[in-house]
Amino acid sequence: MPDPSLPAHDEALLRLAALVDFSDDAIISETLTGVITLWNTAAEHIFGYTSAEAVGQPITLIIPKERWPEEDDVLARIRSGQRVDHFETVRVAKDGLLVEVSITVSPIKDSSGRVIGASKIARDISGRRQAEIVQARLAAIVESSDDAIVSKTLDGVITSWNSAAERMFGYTESEAVGQHITLIIPKERRREEDDVIARIRRGERLSHFETVRRRKDGQLIEVSLSVSPVRNAHGDVVGASKVARDISERRALEQRRLTLLEREQAARLEAEALNRSKDQFLATLSHELRTPLNSIYGWARMLEAGRLDPEAMARATQGILRGAKAQVQLIEDLFDVSRVITGKMHLAVRPLVASDVLEAALDTVRPAALAKGIRLDAILDPRVGPILGDPDRLQQIVWNLLSNAVKFTPQGGRVQLVLKDASSQIEISVSDTGEGIAAEDVAHLFERFRQLDTGSTRRHAGLGIGLALVRHLVELHGGTVAATSPGVGQGSTFSVTLPTVLAHQPGPAPAGHPAEPGPDPEKLRPASLRDLRVLVVDDDLDGRELAALLLVNAGADVRTAGSAADAMTALEEWWPDVLITDLEMPQEDGFSLLKRARRLAMLHGRRLAALALTAYGRSEDRMRVLAGGFNLHLAKPADPAELVLAVASLAGRPE
Repeated sequence: MPDPSLPAHDEALLRLAALVDFSDDAIISETLTGVITLWNTAAEHIFGYTSAEAVGQPITLIIPKERWPEEDDVLARIRSGQRVDHFETVRVAKDGLLVEVSITVSPIKDSSGRVIGASKIARDISGRRQAEIVQARLAAIVESSDDAIVSKTLDGVITSWNSAAERMFGYTESEAVGQHITLIIPKERRREEDDVIARIRRGERLSHFETVRRRKDGQLIEVSLSVSPVRNAHGDVVGASKVARDISERRALEQRRLTLLEREQAARLEAEALNRSKDQFLATLSHELRTPLNSIYGWARMLEAGRLDPEAMARATQGILRGAKAQVQLIEDLFDVSRVITGKMHLAVRPLVASDVLEAALDTVRPAALAKGIRLDAILDPRVGPILGDPDRLQQIVWNLLSNAVKFTPQGGRVQLVLKDASSQIEISVSDTGEGIAAEDVAHLFERFRQLDTGSTRRHAGLGIGLALVRHLVELHGGTVAATSPGVGQGSTFSVTLPTVLAHQPGPAPAGHPAEPGPDPEKLRPASLRDLRVLVVDDDLDGRELAALLLVNAGADVRTAGSAADAMTALEEWWPDVLITDLEMPQEDGFSLLKRARRLAMLHGRRLAALALTAYGRSEDRMRVLAGGFNLHLAKPADPAELVLAVASLAGRPE
């Protein structure tokens, strides 16, 4: 209740004095000549001078010399009746340290309205740019605050309500003053107010109490409250002054930071897992590459020594071929993974009979199944009609599933392939009586580079990319793939569901991936290159000599060059029917060589067919080669019969 012994004007001054005294901001008054007339407790804390030391001194006491012109500008604006809001600058404390502050300056007027001085609020923003906005001391200061400043009696009746309170809570001053403070307190939090008032009655101060208040529109807002007792001239507590700051944005920021931190931690864990997976993959890749290399190297050294009998030489040849084929398959699988990652995997779609594709896949794995004594059953529903799909990729899907089934099924086990019609879909399932899959591992089966059998004691070879490719190829066909298993040691079943008609039929296959399977090089009839001139260009001596020997054995007249420059020299003296060149060579590559050779051919009115024999074997590499003017592209390692056939084709020779 207001003190009846004091005039209302004096009590208002006391309330304002309490606000000034308990403000966390420095509140300073000065004359128009810059002489300090008021210096509150916060000013003492921020700048280090006591009130006795500061009052009567020029304001330049705390202004660095190089910033004195700022003060001249401020006083000039005050003299003209203007305000200065939230001006950020630097002041100097008693100990010489610079303090970053945000200053709000208002003119002080006498009863006639004449400006007689300036009132300043200085907030230390050195460590917190978003610190509390200036707290009020006088009506002008209160009105300039961005925080809600509310005064109330000890009975909770609101006696003052500034503009910031209007913005924050939605009630105008006329709507709030005279109402009980519970106007903005949710019902479930009213006991908090009782506790606050009890502490204020004891003369205590409440700082930065975080709670929730309710706006006029019913919306809840999070606030931080600082509550100070208001005393009369006798020192008795007669009310409370509250400063309320909306911390909803800060809380939201804290929550966002927490969310970001949780995401960062999850991303770090995922990255660490991926890094471990990468390291495991690289180790596995090294093992899978070195294993066939060991066989190739060992047999080659024994052949070099010339100590093998005919039977051993035959075994050596087969061992070298198996090792080379294993490496080629590894490289092809890695290329497929690259195509998947870069989105360059395409389908060559055409009508096909699903049972034919499955039979071809069965033929591929049958020798491995027979070697382990595994029974290979096929139940292919004849009612399944033609579908649209890529026969090569569908065969790759089924071959991967069958190969895995044979690999993980012990001797004497059984693998079953089933094809059946499922309305507008077909279902292909591969089941086995093999090792089975633990329930916790099923969800990870189709992840790239994921292997359930890892470490130095693993029993099965492979890179862990086959099932990932299966999933991607199935999805490209608009289908789904799933795996089930009763548990470890109880076998497993992989089921592929494909639509009979693709929802989005891809365009024609890119060069390098024909819709029809190519001929098996081992079954090609040898072509005759008799009297055919061939120039072989390769900076790799072994590769150059091998290609030359193959072509010579086929009857060709062959010359070789180790660089583009040597090749051009040879062309000046000896013109070939076919040019075979590597692409990547020192100083000048195969593309540049072909351009120079073709210009020379035009100059002399000659024809020159060109074949790129390169280690770049992706479909986009093939397209680049053909666009660069080459007639054919062969990826290393090329089968001897395929190389001879390619040269014969370029020269127009029949098989």
